[in-house]
Amino acid sequence: MSDCAQQHRHCTLSLLPWSDAQAQFHRLTHGCPQQSLVVTHQVSLDSPCPVIGFNGLKNVLGQTHRALLLDFSQGINLSALAILAGTIEGGGALILHLGENWLDATDHELARFLPWPLTPEQQPSQYKHIFWRALHESHSPFSEQWPTALSASKAASHTNTLTQDQANFIQSLFPLQASNHLLLAPRGRGKSYALGTLLAQCKTLDYNLMATASSPQNAITLKSAFEQTVSCECPFSAPDALLASDNYYDVLVVDEAASLPLPVLDRLKEKAKTVVFSSTDYGYEGSGRGFGLKFKALLHAQSKPLIEHTLSQPLRWAENDPFELWLNELLFVEYSFHQAHSQTPRVLQGAQWLDYPQLLDQAFALLVSAHYQTTPDNKRWLVDDPSVTCFLSYHHHQLVGVALVSEEGSLPDDLSEQVAQGKRRPRGHLLPQSLLAHEGIEDAGRYRYWRVSRIAVAPNVRQQGHGSRLLDDIYRKAQSEQIDFVCTSFGATTEVLTFWQKNHFVSVRLGTSQDQASGNYSLMMLRAVTGDSHRLTCHWQSLFARQWWLCKPLSLRELEAPLMALIEAEFPKGEYPPLFKLTDKDVSDLTYFCEHHRPYDTIRAPLLVFSKHLLTLHLLKPDRPDDALLLGCSRNTLIESDAKSLGYTGKKAFYQALKQVIRKHLFN
Repeated sequence: MSDCAQQHRHCTLSLLPWSDAQAQFHRLTHGCPQQSLVVTHQVSLDSPCPVIGFNGLKNVLGQTHRALLLDFSQGINLSALAILAGTIEGGGALILHLGENWLDATDHELARFLPWPLTPEQQPSQYKHIFWRALHESHSPFSEQWPTALSASKAASHTNTLTQDQANFIQSLFPLQASNHLLLAPRGRGKSYALGTLLAQCKTLDYNLMATASSPQNAITLKSAFEQTVSCECPFSAPDALLASDNYYDVLVVDEAASLPLPVLDRLKEKAKTVVFSSTDYGYEGSGRGFGLKFKALLHAQSKPLIEHTLSQPLRWAENDPFELWLNELLFVEYSFHQAHSQTPRVLQGAQWLDYPQLLDQAFALLVSAHYQTTPDNKRWLVDDPSVTCFLSYHHHQLVGVALVSEEGSLPDDLSEQVAQGKRRPRGHLLPQSLLAHEGIEDAGRYRYWRVSRIAVAPNVRQQGHGSRLLDDIYRKAQSEQIDFVCTSFGATTEVLTFWQKNHFVSVRLGTSQDQASGNYSLMMLRAVTGDSHRLTCHWQSLFARQWWLCKPLSLRELEAPLMALIEAEFPKGEYPPLFKLTDKDVSDLTYFCEHHRPYDTIRAPLLVFSKHLLTLHLLKPDRPDDALLLGCSRNTLIESDAKSLGYTGKKAFYQALKQVIRKHLFN
């Protein structure tokens, strides 16, 4: 093990002006500028060190830095802190720059969390005080004293000696059998180095092998470990290229797996006899523990056996590194059913969390365990977004359930019209925006919605009614607050849909494309609160049912039969109005498509009805190219990918031609 693994990392809190902080950092790193990194919103600055913005953080996964200047003067980015923390080697330095008068300065990062019409200038950050308090705790690794110098880098030169952890992991894979392996461990434990060594050993045994990751940058350590053992380049392929090929391997290694969508991972497991998925088990790739839980469930459902592994000994820094311990306490506290609470508030919002820091940790830990895409930033979101209310459930005075509710709606009529036209997308307000822009429900923006954006129950007390009781609490509170609808939006599966149906929610919209991370279609559901909203819910559900029956034959969605049956069971019983009768809403939807920015996928049902209507009136001539285009699109026999073969320059020209022929018939 290298000497750097015997060192702790130095953490400095910079309260200097930005220009002074830069100068100090450049003096500190003058001997190793290329091993250092500056992360800031001010990416145009002149610096001897590499400089990146916050949107480039995914590319640093798998890298190692001797020193890092992280600029938080414009606001807190917890996901950035979590990602970058794992790249700093033992003996290296993290300079966290806040600048002068930081607590009183506007937190511009807050703009990512605030719904319309709120802005960071008018909404102070409550989480700033929690973060400031954590930086100044007695056990905090941060001080305002800068290191005087950095010693020469001792990190990246791993020897050929593996730790016992790494050796045991590699040995457990031999002899190779048809199996899936999941290597989950905290950052800095040598996962990538172990994977590279594993592939090198496979190479010496003449196995056919391949490595992949979301980016070649994320596989630098893996490639280095391979190439220092075997005198050839490590075989590497991007995931999409790998899936597009017909090649099949003896061994496939997937590094930083949590940064890839679940559907991609699901397909990659079929590309080799032995597949090893490796990832950090908490937060750094932008996912929480939910990744491990959901992905393990997916792998367990396969015929090949699943073998789980972990590594515990840190290599990139020393054992009991103060910075790692502090960061774990800030962002990665484990949920503990046995942690007692002397006070048990049922509802918390905003600044109230400052009085319950341990409860905040536990509530966030529950969310992380249940949701694949929970990120460190979500912790400050539930504190800093004033539209979010947190409902809590207890069992014998222990926290066992949490639900986050976002208030949406009450949009002005002029803004609603711009949303319906596709001209505006005000931050937040997910459900009314979608009903306006995708379903063409003209008055959807004026109502008040409480959207249950996250709900989680402790694993050891699930299936005992805690989630349903949380929803009952939310519903009763919504009644007292004169909310029109309680609603939700989620990736549709039979299990999740059954839960919401059991709690009296009905479907009003199904998304037209699969979620990139989960591979599921998004389903929106409502539960009416007032008498008027009950009437509206019935009407909106009937619109959804009509679109469902019209679009179903067009094969626009790839849904499992049990899920389709559950959705169809909700639809009102009895006689339906004629499906192919052209309605005023059909005309309105097509007009919004032609004259504004209504998405094509959302007008497939009215387009089918319109073409049937025109055929009945003998107004369509299939031998005319423009009418043939309308007919082909309405029946899904012509799609966007046919644009070039039909003589159009691309998808945009294809849509323009379709709009032109619709206009011709619509306005005549």
